[in-house]
Parts: sequence; C-alpha cells; structure tokens
Amino acid sequence: MDMTLKKVAEAAGVSHTTVSLVINNAAGSRVSQKTRERVLDAVRKLDYNPNLTAKRLASGKTNSIGLYTPFEIPIFRNYTFMEMITGIQDVLSEKGFDLVLFSGGRKLYRNRPVSQIVKQNTVDGLIIFNTRYTSPNFVNNYIKSLDQLNFNYVILNYYWGRAKINYVGIDYEKDAYNAVKYLADLGHRKIALIIGTREATVNTRIIKVYKKALKDNELHVDDDLVEFCDYDFQLAYEKTLKIIKNIPSVTSFLVGGFEMVPACLKAVKDSGLKVPEDISIICYIDNEIMPLMDPSITAIKWPFYDMGKKAAMILLEKDADKKKYIFETELVIRNSTSVKR
Repeated sequence: MDMTLKKVAEAAGVSHTTVSLVINNAAGSRVSQKTRERVLDAVRKLDYNPNLTAKRLASGKTNSIGLYTPFEIPIFRNYTFMEMITGIQDVLSEKGFDLVLFSGGRKLYRNRPVSQIVKQNTVDGLIIFNTRYTSPNFVNNYIKSLDQLNFNYVILNYYWGRAKINYVGIDYEKDAYNAVKYLADLGHRKIALIIGTREATVNTRIIKVYKKALKDNELHVDDDLVEFCDYDFQLAYEKTLKIIKNIPSVTSFLVGGFEMVPACLKAVKDSGLKVPEDISIICYIDNEIMPLMDPSITAIKWPFYDMGKKAAMILLEKDADKKKYIFETELVIRNSTSVKR
C-alpha cells in the first residue's frame, strides 16, 4: 500500500479504501460529505499530490479534456491531426485545462469503449476526432452512448448524420465540386480522380459530387477515370500510369489525399508529360509539402488550426444549445494547374 495514502487514512480516521474512493472521485460511493472533507483536509496537510488530486477532486472536476480518436491512424505523423491538436491545446492551456489523448486503434473499441472513459471520471469533456475510416454506425453508437450519459462532447471532422450535436467540420462535397469546376473552367474535358479507399464514407461522397460536377459542366462521366488507390504511394503511381496509357486524352487529375500526390506527379513525369503544360493536378487536401513540390501543387486548404480552436471553445462553453460550425476552405492556386492548351 502507498505509505502516504496510509498516513492520509490515519490522519482522517478512515480506512484506506475510503481515501481511495475520495481520491478517485468514484461514482456512486457512499462517502458522506463530512468524511470527504476530512479526507481532503488530510490530503492537503500531508501534501499528498495537492495540486492534481485534492484541488481538482474537491471541486469535482478533473480540469482535463479528452481527445478521442476512433480507428488507428499515425497520429504524430499526421499533418491535419497535429494542426488541429495545436488549436485545441492553445485554447485549453489558456483556460487551465490539460489534454488527454485516447487512442489505440480498433482494439480500443473492444476493450475500452467511449462510455467507459466517461464513467471513469477521467475527463470533463471529449473532443472526438473522426477519421475517414470511422464508420457511420460506430459514430451513431457513440453519440447514443454519450447522450444517454449526458456527457459534454464535440465531434471534430467527418460527420454527416442528423443528430443534434456539437460539430465542427467542413463541406467536403462543396470542396470536391469546386475543384472539378475550377478544372472545367480552365478548359479541361477529361478530369481523372485518384481517390483513397472504398471503405471510407467520405470517398463515396466525393465520387458522387465529382460526377455531378462533371454533368453540371456538360462533361462526360467515365468510370475509367476514377481509381481507388488506398492512400498508397505505389498504387497511386501505378493507377496514374494506367489512366494516362488507357485514356491519353486525360488532361487533369484531382487527387483525393495528399499522400498520393507525389506518386501522381512522378507518374506524369515518368510518362514524358509536363505539369501543368500537359497535365494539371489539384490536391484535396493541402498540407505543408504541396508548396515545396516541383511544380508547387494547387490544393484545397483547410483551416485545421482554427477548427481545433473552435471545437475546444464550443466544448468549454457547455451551451445547452447544440452548435454545428462549418468552416470555409480555400482553393490555393499554385503552379500545377493551367488553362488547357
């Protein structure tokens, strides 16, 4: 047993179990308020982690916000994730809150569902960072679970449901539509789409709006111009070569994932073509590498940092009225796109 914990129990005249119940802020415990105050007083006098335990538990708050990431992604190598975390952290630091990360891939759902995190009184609220792999069914299940627990949460990124929730995101369909329209306005008639995985809901929606934009601009819809590449460099390279070989009239590519842009660009160059003279390329979405490529890549830029800040601000406001905040994005014109020659 922790000797300091034992001393706290002796000083408060209670068992070490009672001290543990108070320190852990256990839900449903029958410790009276008078006993609780006596334990916390002993905690302070014995300097038993007073800054983290006594101070916070006395107020019934953890002063911590959880960032919950469904499905395994390379968090600390992911540009979008890190930018959003920076925005979240800046708001929380200013308000005196810590950020706790909950991430463990698919195994996390089986062994530690989101409801368990809430019941353990680990955090005062959750920001849930959905990824492109998060299934609608999983999202609906955790929304139902959190609402039943009356817990404070905000969903950040990727949500298309109709539940009354706090949500911060962007309009994916609008972005993809505008990218295709921009290429069409430049005179491109054969616009290929390099997309990620079939399993991602966002890709299904992007393909649908890509085809709509083609029709709205009186362009032929050709399924052979759409290739799934699973966000894989080698696949994107091979599929780009395939499209150029089989459909030599192609003059532009919309690449749905910055991971695949270097591969697409290399394939174009290896085919003896030039960007943007022969082929134009747009990336969805922008990251810090796109301006450094040769040529620099036209891309749709998201306000990642501001999205993270807004999610944290909404969470801390604890407003009873649910808010959905959709950010505007920007099509950053660089050197990879030009008028069709």
